[in-house]
Amino acid sequence: MEKKTKITGPIFIGRSWMEYIKMFDLDLKNLKNQKILDCAAGASSFTSYMHKQDFEVTAVDLIYDKSPEFLQLRCQKHLQALIDALEKMKQEFVWTFFHNLDELKKHRIKSCQDFYQDYKSGKGKRYLKGDLTNLPFDDNSFDLLLCAHLLFIYDHRLSEEFHHKAVEEMMRVTRKELRLYPLVKHKGLKSTMVEKVTNSLSDNYEFKLVKVDYQFRPGGNQMLVISKK
Repeated sequence: MEKKTKITGPIFIGRSWMEYIKMFDLDLKNLKNQKILDCAAGASSFTSYMHKQDFEVTAVDLIYDKSPEFLQLRCQKHLQALIDALEKMKQEFVWTFFHNLDELKKHRIKSCQDFYQDYKSGKGKRYLKGDLTNLPFDDNSFDLLLCAHLLFIYDHRLSEEFHHKAVEEMMRVTRKELRLYPLVKHKGLKSTMVEKVTNSLSDNYEFKLVKVDYQFRPGGNQMLVISKK
């Protein structure tokens, strides 16, 4: 019997560039000549796709010092662990972007493959190792920052202090704004960190909840947009 993978940290899977467009309400024609940073990007195909379309996108993740083969294997193992978990609770999710579990799996596999191919040539260039609380960039280096499926969703593992430091650090390196998605956890419960972060940092930044045309977790159809005053 094959031993199942136990995930102890943030899941490393391939979310697609199509999901990014929906999750972050992106209009590509408005992103030309914009510098974009994808934070805690994992095995997303967003940077790969955008690079092929001649957009200037950089991805940062804590394990981007690892080899392409290491990350490909991790993505495959984490994806299978996710599929095994979702099989037991399919009814708890919204099947509109993905119509069924098989479609989700195929989508994720393709995203992981696209990431792997681009990471092989882009490691150390557009894929850089970095901690969200200590990013390897100068102040105001990017026009737009994106961060998906790390803050808020892991509030049972990541402290309030981490959330504050991560937001402050991401805002340090953007000239304009930061977009965060999702704001809900399991079963549509909104993370308490959303209110804590917005309240504690309201003197420094402007916060706006924006409805998006994407939902997999119930209630997960909003992103948080943070901009400099």
